[in-house]
Amino acid sequence: MTQQSSALEKMLKGTNRTDREMPKLSVDGAYSFPHCPKHLKGDHRKIWGEVNKAMTQYRVITLADKPLLEQYCFLLAKLRSAPDAFTASLHAQLRGLATDLCLTPESRAKAKLGAIDADAEALARYGL
Repeated sequence: MTQQSSALEKMLKGTNRTDREMPKLSVDGAYSFPHCPKHLKGDHRKIWGEVNKAMTQYRVITLADKPLLEQYCFLLAKLRSAPDAFTASLHAQLRGLATDLCLTPESRAKAKLGAIDADAEALARYGL
C-alpha cells in the first residue's frame, strides 16, 4: 500500500487536484448548536441549555442530533425528578443517548474530540 500525501505535499509537487478531494461536510465557522424546541419547558429546557454550554466547544451536536438530544433531556429530567422510579432499562437508554451525543468522557476520547482552538485550526487548514 502506498502512503497518501498531504494536501500541502501535493501542492508543492504540483499534483494537487481539487476534483479528487473529499467534499467538506461543513462550512468553516458555520456551526451552531441546535435551538431548543418550543415544546420543551422547565427542566427539559434547562438540561438543553446545560448540554449547549458544555458541548458547543466541541462542535459535534448538529441539527441532525436534535431528536436524540430531546430524548436525552426527557430521560435526564425524569431521572432527576424521580430517581427511585428510574429503571435499569431507562438508565441504559440514557447512557446510550449520552454516548451517541459524545456527552461521556469515554465517547469523547474515542472520537478524539478536543476543544476547537481557532489558531490551531487556522494552522492546520493552511498546513503551517
